[in-house]
Amino acid sequence: MANKLNEQSEFTIPLKNLLSLIAFTGIAVWAYFGIVERIAFLEHNQEMIAIEVEENDTWIDEFKPPIEVQDTIKRVREIELKLRTIETLLGKTQ
Repeated sequence: MANKLNEQSEFTIPLKNLLSLIAFTGIAVWAYFGIVERIAFLEHNQEMIAIEVEENDTWIDEFKPPIEVQDTIKRVREIELKLRTIETLLGKTQ
């Protein structure tokens, strides 16, 4: 027959097993919070990297070379066209 549980019910557990259960519970809780902390840190890190990437992408999209560089590119292009014209003229006369 099964015993019924009430306020007077007693049970015994060896002290070694009780200490093992308490130690296991403590280690499990410590490991759980360590993992949760690590995940939170990695998520925060990922968010910061995403913000930085977005800022860099915006900078790249909005980049415009300085006026001096633009002028230099135009002048070099004009010199290239003049040189090609001169080469064509010299090629025809030879």
